[in-house]
Amino acid sequence: MTSRERLLTVLAGGIPDRVPATVHQWQGYHLKTAMGCSDDIDAFAMSGLDAVVYPSGCYKPLASPDWKTVSTAVKREDGNDEITTTVATPDGTLTKKSVRTYFTTTDTEHLLKKPEDIYLLDRYFPTPELDPALVAKRRDALGDNGICRMFTNGPQGSPWQDACSWYGTETMIYFAFDMPDWTHECMEILLRKKIEFYKKNIAPFKGMFSMIETGGGAASNTVISPDMFKEFCLPYDKRQHDILHDMDPNLKISYHTCGGMMKLLNLIPENGCDISETLSPVACGGDIRDNIDEVTVKNSLGSRVMLMGGVNQSQIIEDGSRDDIFRDVERAFNGYGKNGGYIMMPSDHFFHAPKENILSYAAAARAIGRYR
Repeated sequence: MTSRERLLTVLAGGIPDRVPATVHQWQGYHLKTAMGCSDDIDAFAMSGLDAVVYPSGCYKPLASPDWKTVSTAVKREDGNDEITTTVATPDGTLTKKSVRTYFTTTDTEHLLKKPEDIYLLDRYFPTPELDPALVAKRRDALGDNGICRMFTNGPQGSPWQDACSWYGTETMIYFAFDMPDWTHECMEILLRKKIEFYKKNIAPFKGMFSMIETGGGAASNTVISPDMFKEFCLPYDKRQHDILHDMDPNLKISYHTCGGMMKLLNLIPENGCDISETLSPVACGGDIRDNIDEVTVKNSLGSRVMLMGGVNQSQIIEDGSRDDIFRDVERAFNGYGKNGGYIMMPSDHFFHAPKENILSYAAAARAIGRYR
């Protein structure tokens, strides 16, 4: 099978020649320093992994007179950049601060601070729109090496997770307890912004994308309780997923829960997703114990939705030996993939994995993950 055939077979509920093996997202620093390229399609091709690519760089220029963003960077003593961002709207100004390292950028001061700031975002935050020509060009470059996976607008994939990125996770948890009515209003606003995005970028591109990623780590049970998940995530995720399925019935929704998910195994499928990721091991910040909990995840969660993830990217893909990688791939395949319904993937991002370890990961999946 080609990578595209292999992935589409799993998404259609079939059994491919072997388990598809991919990565969550390539990071620019890792592509440059370890893989020796700048494009994720090239990295998939040279590694032999099955490509799942996003429409990065495929948006039309976005400029709104009502959401004017200006960022300035100052070099710190440690060599990193401190970035100050100002957003001017007709009804007020928002600011945030970030630190940019060689590897990634992290917010140190969130853009939204007061409850009423959400109304500025509601009124003025612009909705990005894909450029059909750029999307088609990227799809042609991908060819049969994989499938296209869509993301959504906002910093994360679902309303609660967006709010935690806009305001900060701790702040949103306090708001949820102290102002539940406002928190639900906030969720409605962020869901509405996502629906606007889907109308522009899912319906017109029907058939172009095979998957879409929603969710985010702020809904994991190592961040919030199952009761909070049921109140502030589940109803909005379900409405979001129903709308996506109505727009494109063949689009498979993968709900991302990096972190703990063992207490959510019965709840995640209720939101209408088709796939659950990331199956994070304990060593990667999750709560799935190696060679212990995989069978529970497969028998309960995996009996209702497909599974994606599970490989230890930190201790194994980044720092492990070839033997370590083969053992972890075997653990993940035996635990999640024996009867199909599984796409193998490191449970989240990595920055320092040597190229030879990526090649070993791909080789292990080819050798161990065969169905016929």
